[in-house]
Amino acid sequence: MTTQSFNFTKMVCFSLYSTSNAMIREYRPQLDEFKLTYPQFLVMMSLWNKDSVSIKELTKKILLDAATLTAILKRLKNKKYIQINLSHLDKRAKVIKLTKLGKSLRDKTSHIFEDMECRIKLSSNEQKQLISVCNNILSRLT
Repeated sequence: MTTQSFNFTKMVCFSLYSTSNAMIREYRPQLDEFKLTYPQFLVMMSLWNKDSVSIKELTKKILLDAATLTAILKRLKNKKYIQINLSHLDKRAKVIKLTKLGKSLRDKTSHIFEDMECRIKLSSNEQKQLISVCNNILSRLT
């Protein structure tokens, strides 16, 4: 039996993993100012796009499982960025709604993505290509 050598630099999964980690590390200093993690920031951005959504709808939008999302929502609620209420339409469902404080974060954090775009210095065509490749991979895995 032969042992296989792994060249991580030629593995798509390692490239995606290491790049994702590096980008999230770059976001951390700016998000720390608002006591947000990157996944919490994704939830907030989704709510800024559409407020008062069910947990089920949110899981589909940001592609996090319910258990992971529930933990994130609990932390955001403790920070007073969101409220979690029972749905008026379905008493079994919970609806996530931004608080005034949560809504105010939108303007305060709007520069963060532009700052990251400046750091990675991809042309708009490169960004589109990268997003397209990532979406193709994701669609094949889900």
